[in-house]
Amino acid sequence: MKKRIVAGLLAIMMLAGCGADSTGNTGNGSGTRSREYSSTNVCQTVEPIEINVENGDIEEEWINSLSSSSMNLLKAIMEEQGEGNNIMISPTSMMMAFGMLENGASGETLSEIENVIGGGVKVGQMNPLMYSIADRFESSEDVRWNVANSVWLRDDGRFEIVPEFAQAARSYYNADVWMAAFNEKTVNDINAWADEQTYGMIKEIIEGIEPETYMYLINAVAFEGEWMHEYEDTDIWEDYEFHNYDGSTSNVNMLCSTESRYLELGNGIGFVRPYKGGDYSFVGILPEEGTSVEDYIASLAEDGADFAEAFRNAKGYESDIIVKFPEFNNEYTVDLTGILMGMGMETPFDSEKADFSGLLRTTDGSDYPAYIGSVLQKTYIDVNREGTRAAAVTSITLDCAGAEPDFVPPMIITLDRPFVYAVVDNETGLPVFLGTVNSL
Repeated sequence: MKKRIVAGLLAIMMLAGCGADSTGNTGNGSGTRSREYSSTNVCQTVEPIEINVENGDIEEEWINSLSSSSMNLLKAIMEEQGEGNNIMISPTSMMMAFGMLENGASGETLSEIENVIGGGVKVGQMNPLMYSIADRFESSEDVRWNVANSVWLRDDGRFEIVPEFAQAARSYYNADVWMAAFNEKTVNDINAWADEQTYGMIKEIIEGIEPETYMYLINAVAFEGEWMHEYEDTDIWEDYEFHNYDGSTSNVNMLCSTESRYLELGNGIGFVRPYKGGDYSFVGILPEEGTSVEDYIASLAEDGADFAEAFRNAKGYESDIIVKFPEFNNEYTVDLTGILMGMGMETPFDSEKADFSGLLRTTDGSDYPAYIGSVLQKTYIDVNREGTRAAAVTSITLDCAGAEPDFVPPMIITLDRPFVYAVVDNETGLPVFLGTVNSL
């Protein structure tokens, strides 16, 4: 895989639309973009970035580091959530959102993000790695992927995006930048964007926008894949007894098949079931009997067991590998703010110490430092006899200390005494109906 991109015609800032009209309706590129938003997608020509990414440029050490950080993140979430919960995260979605953010971070802020999210992988390594992963996803012909990134900036004239950050975000992450009013319409736009980019699997990522919030960095990843080998009716065992964490049982539909590869990871053993095309697979791992999944993940994180390496070493068996696993679906939401701080990412959340000077700057030179206000991820998965549908959206909120928008009190009009009313022709402004109400 080798790509050359002249990013000067694609990099983002504040003038012409980047393949967009004034409504923000965009054309070709990564992600699904057909909806017209009330926000405006903006860009400006800057110096080009030439990206050369080949398979040999992506070092196995980087992959192993990301794999390790993924397991550490899952362990931290499990510790925070407690035992017995169904948890699903997308480490890749997290890495893409924070990979964008790293291009605007400096000093200790950058170092802590690199260590927690990437296991020490530096921003200069993360950019081509995320670019390569997204390109591989979207080059798939037999399964359906969508990868999309977006940046949303409050359009009140106080801040502008640093051009170098915009250049990197567009070149490596194909991110759109939206100038928005940060009102109820913006909330609807952001949620509609998430809904569209995840094929309708995740319909909402934010509920509202706080006054101190000036930016969102959002990643969406969606996947739809059919099994390489279809299940016959005889392969589906209905009303199979599944033993739950609390000792109760549930009746489930169990999918039965014979697979060709298995893997060993820590004290667990798992199987590999490929999706159509053979480029992606489902992996199911069963911990040793008597070991909870929480203890199992904790042991993997503490021992440094590497999932990616174990998967690469998956092998055949001298006899059949008989597999049974249930159809299931799950939706999951996690606020990662406190979890990431507990993992060592404290400076990026500190309003006095965070350094995102390479991302956002004030238009008048005043000092309103930006910091991460919150990190939220929503995920969805449905595994059934046809295949798998899964999606994730990761939202990073950038707040600005002391830069809350000027408060404008609302206008209040209460028709609680005699009033006039009209039905108006919008084209001419003429009242088609006009009347008064003096009593009701």
